[in-house]
Amino acid sequence: MTTPEPSPDGMRRAELVDRAQAGDVGAFGELYDEYSLTVYRYIYARVSSSALAEDLTSETFVRALRALDSFRWQGRDFGAWLVTIARNLITDHYKSGRVRLEVVTDEIETHDRQTEGPEIDVLAAATAEVLREAVAALPEEQRDCLTMRFFAGLSIAETAKALEKSEGAVKQLQLRAVRHLAKVIPKDLR
Repeated sequence: MTTPEPSPDGMRRAELVDRAQAGDVGAFGELYDEYSLTVYRYIYARVSSSALAEDLTSETFVRALRALDSFRWQGRDFGAWLVTIARNLITDHYKSGRVRLEVVTDEIETHDRQTEGPEIDVLAAATAEVLREAVAALPEEQRDCLTMRFFAGLSIAETAKALEKSEGAVKQLQLRAVRHLAKVIPKDLR
């Protein structure tokens, strides 16, 4: 039996991990359902391409499945373990020569709602690009911290586990990153 997280939700996740490690495919499917959006958001915030984020999210779960027997709680949440796998995949992706050969084109989004006009979409895209560039320019630890906290939606505790840092250190990283962004992003875009 693994060492479960203290919350009832954590106990349920620990049971799912135990069942998945015992070969229960349905349990791993439930873990996928539970964590896939968090992993996707984290990856998408780092790569800015939904197609690439989907591919890397899938690869994260393939690698997790292959390494499931090696997972031990040891103070780490299962979601933090998945984000660590995703983080390593992103690093490997950018280190490979493939990224220099890729030309990413954004997908055309379908809108179910009526928009106020194209200028709103253009301004939103410009603001998002300024934010993306500012976040990309942060030191790696600060960038990872913000990405995990705000794009992947991890808690401070989960981010601390994924980064293998104390919660206080994560709070400091987050504070420094936000202060830096406040200095570099023009006031009219905040």
